Amino acid sequence: MAIRNSPERYGWAARGLHWLTALAVAAMFAIAWRMDALPVGLAKLQAYGWHKSLGLTILAVTVLRLLWRLANPQPPFLGDSAWQRRVSTGAHWLLYACLIAMPVLGWLMSAAANTPVNLFGLVVLPNPIAPDRDLAQLFERAHGTLAYGLLALVALHVAAALKHHFRDRDATLRRMLAGAFVLVLVGAGAVRAAPAEELAPWHADPTRSRIAFTFTQLGTPIEGVFRDYTVDILFDPEGPAGEVRVVIETASLDTGDDDRDAQARGTEFFAVDAFPEAVFEAREIHGWSEGYRAVGSLTLKGRSEPLTLPFTLRIDGETAHAEGSLVVSRHDFAIGTGEWATNMAVGDEVTISISVTATRAE
Repeated sequence: MAIRNSPERYGWAARGLHWLTALAVAAMFAIAWRMDALPVGLAKLQAYGWHKSLGLTILAVTVLRLLWRLANPQPPFLGDSAWQRRVSTGAHWLLYACLIAMPVLGWLMSAAANTPVNLFGLVVLPNPIAPDRDLAQLFERAHGTLAYGLLALVALHVAAALKHHFRDRDATLRRMLAGAFVLVLVGAGAVRAAPAEELAPWHADPTRSRIAFTFTQLGTPIEGVFRDYTVDILFDPEGPAGEVRVVIETASLDTGDDDRDAQARGTEFFAVDAFPEAVFEAREIHGWSEGYRAVGSLTLKGRSEPLTLPFTLRIDGETAHAEGSLVVSRHDFAIGTGEWATNMAVGDEVTISISVTATRAE
């Protein structure tokens, strides 16, 4: 089986890229419909993560397909109708345009909504634009509209292939189907080989939980807390395996001094009007000699940095209590700019401490 196209048929590279795109698009739309129906919570967040990751995978595969198509001329159009040939060519290029534009719009929408894309939980992509609520809504509408356009083009593409096969009885569909069954088997085998983990949801009790931070001001330790936050947890202590998402309302910071708190909420520090939330998201939890580690990233003031939170865990029946702390650099997140950029008045290192009590959901 040749890798390159010939005048009679597509090579296995073109066929593989075609069916890989088809499977990814089908999965992406299936996840999109499912995630819209989910209530706000960790499951919905995970669905959005998979949707975004698949979208950017489709973008990469589509670019590769275009490069391969330019280097490998396609087999000729089967049929004598000039207008059908023109429609076929136009529809194909529109499909390529949609497969590129939709992921790009989704990426821009996520960036404008201050939600960096975590590609399959492996790497956090940089935001191409600054957070902007109005732009986020604009990109969301464009993304949704283009989705209907892509569905229409896919339906036209499938209908045309079936027309060639059943009415015209030519080889248009057969020359692309060769090898498709093998790809489907490989994909099904991969899914079967990776069984989903059964992770139990846990509900954090805000009355028995605390998120605190300690920094130095003129050499003196100052402790503060965040009053408003949400914690979504999926965890299996036997694995151990789990996922955690913490969303903190930055305006809820409290250091016990009104003037200092007002300044901390300003543009030189947390800039709470532009960046109302800080998000810690961990998709991996590992055991180690002193307890556990939650491996993820912290997004604060429009910047994302990898972060590992070590913590201890005590489980008593259906109730769990976790405690942990870590040290971060405020400069990594542009906390303290202008005259506060030096460490003379405010130290660089900030200790973040968590104490969370949660109960297993029924």
